[in-house]
Amino acid sequence: MDRELSKEYVNKKRRRFYIRISIILFVLILISVLVLNTVRPKVSLQNVLISMADKGAVENSFTTNGIVQPFYQELLTASISAEILEICHAPGDIVKPGDTIFIPNMEVLFNEKENIEHEIALKRNSINKISEELQRERLKLKSNLKMDSIRIENLKAALTKEEYLFSVGGGSQQKVNQANIDFQLASINRETQLSEFESFKKLQQLDLESMEIELLLKKQEGEKILKQIEKAYVQPRINGVITSILVEPGQHVSQGQPLAHIADASRFKIEGSISTRYADKIYLGQEAVIFINDSLLNGQVAAISPSVTDGSINYTVHLNNSSHPILRAKLQVEVRLILSVIPNTIRIANGDYYFGLGNTEMFIKNGDRLEKRIVKLGGANFNFVEVISGIAEGETVVISNSFIQKYQRYNSLKCKN
Repeated sequence: MDRELSKEYVNKKRRRFYIRISIILFVLILISVLVLNTVRPKVSLQNVLISMADKGAVENSFTTNGIVQPFYQELLTASISAEILEICHAPGDIVKPGDTIFIPNMEVLFNEKENIEHEIALKRNSINKISEELQRERLKLKSNLKMDSIRIENLKAALTKEEYLFSVGGGSQQKVNQANIDFQLASINRETQLSEFESFKKLQQLDLESMEIELLLKKQEGEKILKQIEKAYVQPRINGVITSILVEPGQHVSQGQPLAHIADASRFKIEGSISTRYADKIYLGQEAVIFINDSLLNGQVAAISPSVTDGSINYTVHLNNSSHPILRAKLQVEVRLILSVIPNTIRIANGDYYFGLGNTEMFIKNGDRLEKRIVKLGGANFNFVEVISGIAEGETVVISNSFIQKYQRYNSLKCKN
C-alpha cells in the first residue's frame, strides 16, 4: 500500500521545480541578449542624415520668439474739437502724405476765419484813413507855410521900409515898433504851425504803428486758422497702411484724441521677449539672427525695455535689411541672440538630435561600421553644434534622432555597401 507523501517533501519538490524553471529562463534571456549583441543588423546610410565633423567657428546663442512689426507707426490725432463728417479710407488701405483720411465739421473754423478777415479789412481801412488824414494835414500845412512865407517877407520888407524912413526923419518910432511886432508875430505863428504839425504827425504815426501791429497779429491769427483748417482734414506724414480706425462718422472728437494708426509698409523691425532669467545675457548692440521659413536675416538689439511684463523683458531688433520682401507685419519668427563666438572648434551640423549642452549617445562611422559613442556637445547656432569631445575632425556622424533612438540598444552597426 502506497504511503502518502509528506507536506514538507511536496513543498521541497515544488521549490526545486521553480528554481529549475527560473534558471532555464535566465539562460534563455542571456543567450538572446548575447545573440542580439553579437548579430549586428546591417543599415543603409543612403536616406540617413549624416554630417562630417570639421573645424570652424560656432556662435553660441539662445532662442526666443519674436514678431515682425512696422519699423515706424504713426498715430493720427484730431487737431481740433469737431464732429467727424466723413471717413475717406478703411483699414488696409495704402495711403501717402497728402491723402485726406477724415473730414471734420469745420463750420466754427470757417466762421472764425471770416471774422478775422473782416477785422483785418477794418484795420486796413483805419490805417488808410489815418494815412490819408496825415497826408491832407501835410498838404494843408504846406499851403499855410507858403502863405506865411509870403506874408513874413512882406512884413519884413515893411519893417525895413519903416526903419529907413525913421532914419531919414520921415517916419516914427511907433511905426517901426509896430512893423517889428507884426513881423515877429508872423514868424512865431509859422514856428507854432510847424511844431503843431510835428506833434500831430507823431501822434498819427503812433496810431499807425499800433494799428499795423494789430493788423499783423490778426494776420498771424488768420494764418493759424488756415493751418488749423489744413490740418483738420487729418493727413498722414508717411507712406503706409492704415492698420486701425478708432472713430466713426458722426462722432464728436476732442483735440488730441487718437483717430487712426498708420504703419510704415516698407520697413520692419523685430519685437521679442525673453525670460528675466536671461536678463544678464542680452545687451544693446548684441548680434541677432532671425529665422523666417528658409531665410535668415541678421540684425542687432536696438532697445531693451527697462520694465518687466509677466516675468519677461521686451526687446527690439533692428534688421540689416529691414525691407526684405519676406517680412510681413505680425509674422511670428524665431530669434537667436548670439551669446559668444567659439573660434576654430570641432563642429557638426545642427539637427533634431541636439537637446542642449552635455553628453549624448551618437553613432560615428568607422570603416564599414557605425560605432556608438558618448559625445560631449557644447553651444550651438542654426547651422552648427560645438563638439567638446568624442568626435574627431573628419569623422562622419549620424545626426538623425529617429535613427539614434531606433538603434539605441546596439553598440555597433554594420553599414550596407
